Amino acid sequence: MIEVLALAAAVNTISKSISAAVKAGKDASSLMPEFGKLARLDAEIRLAESGKHKGFFGKLTSTEAEGFAIAEAKMAHKKATDDLRSVCQLYGPPNMWATVLSEQAAARVRHENALKAQTRKRDQIVWFLSLAVGCVFFFAMSGLMIFGAATLNK
Repeated sequence: MIEVLALAAAVNTISKSISAAVKAGKDASSLMPEFGKLARLDAEIRLAESGKHKGFFGKLTSTEAEGFAIAEAKMAHKKATDDLRSVCQLYGPPNMWATVLSEQAAARVRHENALKAQTRKRDQIVWFLSLAVGCVFFFAMSGLMIFGAATLNK
């Protein structure tokens, strides 16, 4: 799902490629997939910040390094957004930044919803597996108790 330690590097890489393309005069519509990737990374940063990106056993542990990586990714995203705003306003066509913001918001919402659905599905699978293991354990222990009672009765 999300590799937290690589988020800041991915944000910086995408930001630099978008910035270079805008400065080169590339068409705004051809850059929208790159802006979508940046919005997707923002959604992943928000999900990582909430802690919902972890699996069942991952929720039991939390490292300081992960917290610092999330903070670094947030700072990198804020810096990238500020840099891209100035580049788009200086080198891009009129209203490019407004278009980018609206498309990023839509892409962020779509990706957050997909990540949340993926998380819900994972949690349901864990719940059903836990229930199944619990039922098997219950019936096995009940059978052992009945067997033990029957052998003691003889």
